[in-house]
Amino acid sequence: MDVNKKTIKPYSGTQVAKKVIDFCLRKYKFIYLSGNGGSGKTTLSNELVSEIKSRGLEVNCIDMDEFVLDTKMRKSGKKVWVDVNNNTRESEYTTSFRESYYLNAVEAIIYSINKGKDSYFKTKKSNQFIEIKAQAPITIIEGVGTAFLEKNINAFGVFLTCNSELEIRRRINRSRDGENNLSSEEVEKKCNERNEQFEAMILPEGRKFDLELSSQEDYLLDIMRDNLSIFKS
Repeated sequence: MDVNKKTIKPYSGTQVAKKVIDFCLRKYKFIYLSGNGGSGKTTLSNELVSEIKSRGLEVNCIDMDEFVLDTKMRKSGKKVWVDVNNNTRESEYTTSFRESYYLNAVEAIIYSINKGKDSYFKTKKSNQFIEIKAQAPITIIEGVGTAFLEKNINAFGVFLTCNSELEIRRRINRSRDGENNLSSEEVEKKCNERNEQFEAMILPEGRKFDLELSSQEDYLLDIMRDNLSIFKS
């Protein structure tokens, strides 16, 4: 997905994290991070966690990938969808589709936090239970699927994007680092299809987020939209 809007100046992830936490503390219980693949969601999430902990505060961090349906389950069916050119398409269930998530499980955690009750979820890789503490001032929920969560008054939303070429390069680098065994050509092909799904399914949801950032090659961030003017102070 290409973003062509102009911005005043780029910020580092550390600078963005400080601004966001300064603004969100005592105003919001949640920070939602969504956006396209390779846009730096996890990188910014880590910066936010570091910023909160540097203030001696607790933080919960929830990765939406933990609530994605099993890969075999998603590949066993086909999703019919309509792209931005109004063409009917068919593909596997990817993380760009609402049906690929156990959204009710995440919403139950959000409900518990809002009611002041602790909760738990079990990770896929380690099979361990993660405790979500209701008294933590901020809970970060990160991942593409965050776009499908209801954004209530207790949540501040950050939407990240990067252009298609940068996403492909970052996905290829992950492949070479052992994240998967795909060739560069396979990564590019899958990335192009995911971008089409992202534009049709996720991008419209991005409008409900409060802050839109565009990631550059070096992970500096351009401010594309700042609904609450937190970068003008």
